[in-house]
Amino acid sequence: MRKYFIATILVLFAVSAVNAQANDSAYIASKDSLSLTQPQNIQTKTKKQFGNIDLSHRAGDHFMFQFGGVGWSGANSDFAFKGFSREFNAAFMLDKPFKTNPHYSLGFGLGYSSSNAFFNKKNVDIASSTTLTVSTTSNIFKKYKIVLTYAEIPLELRYSANMENPSKGFRFAVGLKGGLLLSAHSKGKDELNSSGTSLYGPAFIQKEYSKRFFNTTRIDGTMRVSYGLLSLYGTYQLTQLVKSGLGPVIHPYSIGLGISIM
Repeated sequence: MRKYFIATILVLFAVSAVNAQANDSAYIASKDSLSLTQPQNIQTKTKKQFGNIDLSHRAGDHFMFQFGGVGWSGANSDFAFKGFSREFNAAFMLDKPFKTNPHYSLGFGLGYSSSNAFFNKKNVDIASSTTLTVSTTSNIFKKYKIVLTYAEIPLELRYSANMENPSKGFRFAVGLKGGLLLSAHSKGKDELNSSGTSLYGPAFIQKEYSKRFFNTTRIDGTMRVSYGLLSLYGTYQLTQLVKSGLGPVIHPYSIGLGISIM
């Protein structure tokens, strides 16, 4: 799956570059072939197409908020989710249109991501001194989750059908985002014994903080399709979630909805 995602991103980047080059080549050819008969018209048309477009009030997905479901590709049955695992992403990004073709632009900025992976009636021991293990019979919790938060640097290659006002047209973006792990903790509520009886009552909560088993940096491939303010997005983590040799080879992914402002 990771190879297909990387290949898709590379192909889309290549197609965008070829299209931009083709547009430039077509324009040069048209100018050469008609320079003797219509130089004034060609120059006027070109300026009208790109040079005279007002991009000063262009909306460029500067503030983005996303909410979606999360999965762990490669996880064994012990790490199977129980419950709706989800994430929330927020980012502030700048949008820099290409001078040769404002349909395309480069987006970059800063972001924040928080994911909640649910393992109800389990106990994922992130504070273990050996390897990342999961308990399913004793010392488990009725409700249990692992929370991971990241600071991120997103980078996107964007296409906007409406150059002057992208928020009122179709948009497509592919890219990468690098993340730095800020915090990793587990939260268990209502601890149960092996027979499923509550040990300390439903109000009992246990939290453990540890980044020992998780890689502190990550790289995600991203894809986004938008129309108006709404978007459908997907991500796939190209790097491993758990450090090599300390647990299963896991590559998280997500899919969900987003909203863009300004």
